[in-house]
Amino acid sequence: MSEAFDCAKCSESLYGRKYIQTDNGPYCVPCYDNTFANTCAECQQLIGHDSRELFYEDRHFHEGCFRCCRCQRSLADEPFTCQDSELLCNDCYCSAFSSQCSACGETVMPDADTGWRDIP
Repeated sequence: MSEAFDCAKCSESLYGRKYIQTDNGPYCVPCYDNTFANTCAECQQLIGHDSRELFYEDRHFHEGCFRCCRCQRSLADEPFTCQDSELLCNDCYCSAFSSQCSACGETVMPDADTGWRDIP
């Protein structure tokens, strides 16, 4: 007789079902997500096992929810800044918090080496 092959949480049979193996035993997919998945800081939904999860300062996000709070641009592969717990792309951060040129009104962008970019 074969040994039982059940979910470590709900004890339902895993024969013929997708499951995820952990050190504590096998879990059916719903039990695995409910037990181990983090909650997205933006949409408040669980980040399932099959989703790309991004995190910043103890906050977890779905890839699609990790966006600039002003322009909604994805920050998944972009440099960003956090200002008062809001995530901002570099363009929005500079537009909102950088100095404006008194002659032309353009945003004065910081330079990585010197801190300021010369005006041509």
